[in-house]
Amino acid sequence: MVHDMKSPNQSNESQVPLQPGFPEWLRVSFVEELPLCVILKDLDGKFTYVNKQTARLFGLPAEAIVGKTDFDLYPNELAQKYWDDDRMVIQSGQAIEQIEKNVTVPASRIVKVRKTPLRCRDGKIIGIEVLFWDVTAHQEAEANLEQERFLLQSLLNHLPDFIYFKDLESRFLRVSRAHASRLGLSNPADAIGSKDSDYFTKPYADAARMDELQLIRSGQNVLGREEHACWPDGSETWVATSKLPLRDEGGKTVGTFGISRDISELKAAAEALERAKQVAEAASRAKSEFVANLSHEIRTPMNAIIGMAELLANSGLDEQRTEQARTILESGECLLRLLNDILDFSRIESGRVELDPVPGDLSNCVQGAIRLMKVQANEKSIKLEARVNLATPDFVVADFVRLRQILVNLIGNAIKFTAQGGVTLSVDHVSRINQMVTLQFAVSDTGIGIPNDKLDVIFEEFEQADKSTTRRFGGTGLGLAITSRLVKLMGGQIKVKSQTGLGSTFSFSLTFPVADETETSEFGDPNKASSSSQTSSEPLRILLAEDGETNQMVATILLEGLGHQVKIAHNGCEAVQLSDTESFDLILMDLEMPEMDGIQATRQIRNREYGTNRHMPIIAMTAHAMESDEQRCLEAGMDAYIAKPIRQNNVFVTIENLMKKVKSRSSL
Repeated sequence: MVHDMKSPNQSNESQVPLQPGFPEWLRVSFVEELPLCVILKDLDGKFTYVNKQTARLFGLPAEAIVGKTDFDLYPNELAQKYWDDDRMVIQSGQAIEQIEKNVTVPASRIVKVRKTPLRCRDGKIIGIEVLFWDVTAHQEAEANLEQERFLLQSLLNHLPDFIYFKDLESRFLRVSRAHASRLGLSNPADAIGSKDSDYFTKPYADAARMDELQLIRSGQNVLGREEHACWPDGSETWVATSKLPLRDEGGKTVGTFGISRDISELKAAAEALERAKQVAEAASRAKSEFVANLSHEIRTPMNAIIGMAELLANSGLDEQRTEQARTILESGECLLRLLNDILDFSRIESGRVELDPVPGDLSNCVQGAIRLMKVQANEKSIKLEARVNLATPDFVVADFVRLRQILVNLIGNAIKFTAQGGVTLSVDHVSRINQMVTLQFAVSDTGIGIPNDKLDVIFEEFEQADKSTTRRFGGTGLGLAITSRLVKLMGGQIKVKSQTGLGSTFSFSLTFPVADETETSEFGDPNKASSSSQTSSEPLRILLAEDGETNQMVATILLEGLGHQVKIAHNGCEAVQLSDTESFDLILMDLEMPEMDGIQATRQIRNREYGTNRHMPIIAMTAHAMESDEQRCLEAGMDAYIAKPIRQNNVFVTIENLMKKVKSRSSL
C-alpha cells in the first residue's frame, strides 16, 4: 500500500509524494472520520499518524500519541507481542488479521486488527498501516450464541427424551441422541435431512406427517398427548408427546419441534395402581359384605335372646328369676353394642355415612341422651346431669341421630371409667353470626383419667389407655374413634383434657343453622311418640311375615303385649296371598325368607295396589343393619325399618309413628 507519510527517520518536512488524483484534504477527511482506528507506524514502531477514533480510544490528543511506540502505551508483555507482529509483517511483506483480546486501552476490549505493509511508490516497505475496530459486542454475542449452542447440544446429548426439529417438509434438522438411538443411529448428525419414512413403517410415517401438517396449518400446540409408539427395532413404548410450530424471529412458521418422553414405566405403574385399587375396592366390598353377613347372623339369634329375656324380665317372675333374666338381657345388650360399634366403624371407614340435618329441639336431643344413659349411671350410683346455657337456642338444624350418638358414646365412656362422683353433659353458647350459632358440647367425669402419653392415641381405632383397661372395663376400643370421626364429619374436632385419678373432659364445638319453632315437629326426640304405659292408641291386626319359629314367638308375644292381633306368614309368598285374602292394618316383613324374600313380597304387594287407593303399611324387620339395607327396603316400597334384635319400645314407637302418618294421609 502506498501512502504519503513522514518517515520516522525524516524531518517533518520530508514526505512521500501523494498518490496522483487523490486530494490530500479528501484523504485526511476520509481517514479522520472513519469509525475505526487507523494508525501508521514507521519501521522503528513509532506512531507517525493516528486518526480521531484512535485518539478517542486512548483518551489522548493525537499529538500526544504521535512519536510514541507501543511500549509507551501498553504493558511490556503486550507491547512486545505487537512489536513482534509488526516485524513479522515487515519481514514477510504480508498482511495479518487477528483478534486481540484484553487490549489495554482505558478498559479491556476485544478488537479485530489488520496490519498491512506500508510501501512507497517504488514498493519499498517504509512502515506499517494498522487498522483495528472494536468487536467486543460482536464477540460477546458470538460467545453467547456458542454457549447456547453448547447448552442445546448438551441437552440433546444427555436428555433421555426423544427430541427433534423438522422443516416444513418434515425433514429432520436436528435430533437428540436418545431419538437418534431409537432410530438406530449412533450419530445424531446422521439423521439430518432424513424423514420418518426412512425409519418407520409407511402407515406410521404417514400419520406423523399428517399430524405435523395439521400442526403447521393450525398453529395449535399439542401438549402431553399420550401415544403408543412402534419403533424401527420392533419395540413398543408409551410416550407423552408435545409438538409445537417452529417459528423464526418474524413469527413465520418454518418447521416443527417435538419432544416425546417414555412413560411406559409410569403407564405400567398407573395400571398396577388401578389393579391394586380394584383389588382394594373388591376387598372393601368383601369386608362390607362380611360385616353385613356377620351382623345378620349374629342379630338373628340375638333377637331371640334379647327378646325373650326382655319378655321374661317383664313377665312378673319372682325377684331371683327376674334378676337372672335381666342379666341375660344386659349381656345381650352388651353384645349388641359391640356389634353396633363394628358396624358404625365399618360405615364411617368406607365413607358411607351421610348426615341428615333436620330442624329440631336441641333440648330434647340432650335430655334424650341423658335418659338413655340414666339406668347405667344409677346402677353405679353415679350422678348424671345436663347443663344447658340459657343463651343456647332451643331449635337448630342438625343431624340429631348422629349428635345423640356422639353424646351417648361420650356419656357411656365417662360412666364406664367413673366409679364414684358424677358425669356432666354441658352445652354452652360460643357465638352467633346471623342465623348460624356455634355451640360447645362437653362431657366431664370424675373417673380414672387418662395418662398424658395416651391422650394422642385414644381417638384411634382399637386403642384404649392401656391393655388392662380392656380387661377391667371391656369394650372394643372403637367408641371414641367412631365419636371422633362423627364429630369431624359434622364439621368439628373433638378434644380431651385429663388428669390421672381426677377425671376427664371431652369437648367439641359445632355450628348449626338456627331453626324456627314452627319448622320443627318430632325431630330431635326419638321418644316423642312413646308413652309411659307402652300401650298402643288402638289395637291393630298385624300380619307378621317371619320364617324363624323363635323370632315368630318373640315378635308375637311382644306385639300381643302391646295389644295387637297377630297372623303369621311363614314366607313371602304366604304374605302376598294373605294380604290379598284377609284384612290387615299393618305388615311386619322379614327380609330373609324362603321361596320369596321380603323385598320381592313387598314389590308384589305394591304392584297389586297399583291403580287403587290402597296402601298397606309395611315395616321391614331384619337382621341386616347397614344403611344400604334400609335404603333398599324403602326403595322397594316399605314404609319403615326396624333392625333386629327388636325391642318393645322401638317396635311401639315405629308402629305409632307410622300409623299417625297413615291417618294423616287418609284424612286429606
